[in-house]
Amino acid sequence: MALTVGLVLIFALLLSVPIAVALGLAAMAGLFFLSPEFLILGPQKILDGMNSFTLLAIPMFILAGTIMGHGGIARRIVNMALVFVGRIRGGLGFVVILSTMFFSGVCGSASADTAAIGSTTMPEMLKRKYPPEFATALLAASGATASIIPPSIDLIIIGIVSGISIGGLFAAGILPGIFNGIALMALCYYYACKLDLPVSDPMNISEKLAVMKDGVLAVLMPVIILGGILGGIFTPTEASAVAVVYGLFVSIIIYQELRLTDLPGVLLQAAKLTGIVMLVLGMASALSFSLAFERIPHQIAQFIAGYTSNWIIFVICVNVTFFIIGMIMDALPAIIILMPILVPAGVALGMEPIHIGIFVAANVSISLFTPPVGVCLYVACGLSKLPIEAVFKPLLPFLGVLLLTLLVISYVPQITLFIPTLLGY
Repeated sequence: MALTVGLVLIFALLLSVPIAVALGLAAMAGLFFLSPEFLILGPQKILDGMNSFTLLAIPMFILAGTIMGHGGIARRIVNMALVFVGRIRGGLGFVVILSTMFFSGVCGSASADTAAIGSTTMPEMLKRKYPPEFATALLAASGATASIIPPSIDLIIIGIVSGISIGGLFAAGILPGIFNGIALMALCYYYACKLDLPVSDPMNISEKLAVMKDGVLAVLMPVIILGGILGGIFTPTEASAVAVVYGLFVSIIIYQELRLTDLPGVLLQAAKLTGIVMLVLGMASALSFSLAFERIPHQIAQFIAGYTSNWIIFVICVNVTFFIIGMIMDALPAIIILMPILVPAGVALGMEPIHIGIFVAANVSISLFTPPVGVCLYVACGLSKLPIEAVFKPLLPFLGVLLLTLLVISYVPQITLFIPTLLGY
């Protein structure tokens, strides 16, 4: 059965079948061997994979991010970032990185994050003579790695399937996310000097104050949401609803850039993004059921655990596994299938569950901009109108830097655990 499932999945991927459909075909092939009523069992398992109250946070955060992109909140975040780093060489690249970090702290979706910030910053980078390939690689890497910053959808899913506190994962993702951002800014500054990229036009004090005053409500959004979650005021699912209500209020009432007539289009765009994520979740859940029935994930986990006598080797095995999987398929199914097995194995070696969740999330963030299935790379290339092949070489330095930060996050658990320890997780 395992061989058949694997062949169906690989064959579907080679034919460029959408990942959700490929997972569904592989799941049905596996269920065919398990039950003569596989046509009934399949839809049941797909629906079971989506039937979770905690998963409600995903469409709500996607909707919040879509509202921000259409309501002027994302643009104001970019303008505020430009006040602080615009006069540094390559400062517009810094703005991309900082804006994706701020924006990711609200919408939770890497693709929505990349699209919203990129639609504002990509034309400006091209206008200021940034090489299109470099600008595209920078946007893809920034949008992807910012996904580790809470409230990340990946962190929510990791918490659900692994039984790890989502609030603890949110607290743990802050410092690693900042660390990744600083590393990307250092690389951006190096290339800005090498390519002699321009600086932004100077602004006087009154102009800076005007921009900051205009954007304070936009920046206040992640403060309210994360503060409420980490302070125990509301759950991540409730926080997603707060994000939507706050985004609507600010965009419609305060900024008046989002009209009631725009809402159907906003809801439709959010529904499309949500449908993609939830369909993959449902199909992956059905596939994970069939694989779990044959104990295949257990065998993978046992293979890793059997060849690891300490947590250092365990981390290497997990990082290599997720890196390879992330390059050939969406990492979401791997999270759902492997995490319930790998977390107990890591805990048995003395690791903290929250630390395991974060360095796996860091792996997943890298897979979001690595070809051939990196969704953030596709979004960035769509905005710059470049083929993926043209961006591959400029992506390599960003990939190298983030692999180094991944090793630091993996082997220096204090970076991950500092804030959760302070908050009592």
